[in-house]
Amino acid sequence: MLSLYLPIIFALFAVSSAAILIKLCDAPALTIAAYRIVISSSVLLLWHLAKKKVPWGGTSAKDIRISILSGFFLAIHFSAWIGSLKLTSVTNSTVLVSTSPFWVVIAARLLFKTPIKRSLFFSFLIAFTGVVMMTMLSQENTASTDSFTGDMWALVGAWGAAGYILCGRFVRKRTENLQYITIAYSTAGIILFFMAVIFQQQLTGFDREVYGLLALIALVPQLIGHSTFNWALKYLSAPLVSTLMLGEPIFASLLAWIFLNETHSLLQMSGGILVIAGVAGAIWSEK
Repeated sequence: MLSLYLPIIFALFAVSSAAILIKLCDAPALTIAAYRIVISSSVLLLWHLAKKKVPWGGTSAKDIRISILSGFFLAIHFSAWIGSLKLTSVTNSTVLVSTSPFWVVIAARLLFKTPIKRSLFFSFLIAFTGVVMMTMLSQENTASTDSFTGDMWALVGAWGAAGYILCGRFVRKRTENLQYITIAYSTAGIILFFMAVIFQQQLTGFDREVYGLLALIALVPQLIGHSTFNWALKYLSAPLVSTLMLGEPIFASLLAWIFLNETHSLLQMSGGILVIAGVAGAIWSEK
């Protein structure tokens, strides 16, 4: 039990560092997303090359197709969520994209007939309530004229994250984690790179600090954080993993307090306690 959840806690710290690193990185949002996935997938491809292994070796054609689909969903998640931040308030975008566990629970039940324990569902509701409380007092709560469009993009980002998690759960039952994430990340990287080119985002000409931050974003939140969650999908249900990921705002707030001196209100701290309680309940429900 401990050997399973300790890596997940470490992964939460890794994923949560993305907010700090992205805030410090002076590059367009879509460029950051493209670099994040392209660098991480390149590291995985180089590892397979060094080991003289084919990334899809021994993987069935069906699992390869699902892994590619997972990468497609991952690209949707990043591009839609980042796009929403340009059109709507940070609060709206954060809350709506955090609904991904809700869609995972529904899709897992409808598509795969996954039994959802009542205790897990209520634990998710508690954790999600905490996420809403933590974001409702955002200082950047001004909506643009395109707020409704931005809200819809954030919702699309949540659907993309849900599809990414569900595909991972399906493939990871039979496929090794490194094989799966290499295919999924490479697919997402190709899509995001071409999107950055199509939308004429700056891709080169940054200073060393920006390139260093882009590398850190790829190696820590993505290659360590996301990859660990994909590893966990072999042993835990998709609804549980998606609920555990709601712990990210807690760790992100802690890191922001340490490195950026950001303070939090009593309501936000109360929301954090609810998130912890909900995540703990979700773990206990599948003990």
